[in-house]
Amino acid sequence: VNQVLMHFRRRGVKVEQVTEDGESPQQVVAGTENPASMPVVDRIALDKAVSQLPPGYRAVFVLHDVEGHEHEEVARLLGCSVGTSKSQLHKARMKLRNLLTTGKKSRRRRRVASTA
Repeated sequence: VNQVLMHFRRRGVKVEQVTEDGESPQQVVAGTENPASMPVVDRIALDKAVSQLPPGYRAVFVLHDVEGHEHEEVARLLGCSVGTSKSQLHKARMKLRNLLTTGKKSRRRRRVASTA
């Protein structure tokens, strides 16, 4: 999750954040200087993308990036080598990046088509 958040922060991606009343969304830019006002990445899209990962990728991603385990511990928990853990994590991140950017592009295309 941290890698995904850092990806969006580096790119300055606009995300929607619900206001305090929970009703009207406002546009904000990811990566603001005030940590208290940092926007949350669209968790639904992120959860959907993570659920689409192959089981091995998903397990390594969750253990390492979400729960914070080191590769040695991930390898021990999953019964694989440290190299396999690192490789699977890299592939999981690349797949997530692809799923998230592809989903964003298709939503943008649908919006353009509906306004035409």
